[in-house]
Amino acid sequence: MAIVFQFAVALYGGYFGAGIGILMLASLGFIGFTDIHEMNALKNLLSSLINAVATVWFIGAGLIDWPKAGVMTVGALGGYFIGAHFSQRIPREWVRRSITGIGLAISIYTFWKQFGGSWHR
Repeated sequence: MAIVFQFAVALYGGYFGAGIGILMLASLGFIGFTDIHEMNALKNLLSSLINAVATVWFIGAGLIDWPKAGVMTVGALGGYFIGAHFSQRIPREWVRRSITGIGLAISIYTFWKQFGGSWHR
């Protein structure tokens, strides 16, 4: 079941990308991983492979806006390197709490942005 979940995460991540890190960590937890640093390393490797496959697909389909893709690539690479650097230097529990907090904050923000305004009408 965990492999099916991971496959679904890969499909979702290749198309949308948003939140793939949190979903990937959840799927790795279901598989049985417990060391957050190992999970982060594997998440980064799998995410990179998923994005590489999606990139080849989108290039082949002619769906790339190259100037915007360049800016996003620079930002993504910076985020990968900074995240990998700092996640190895802080305690495991802080990494877990940070990931949970960020995922919760993004979920609340997205929910509020989507549905918050309609409650006041």
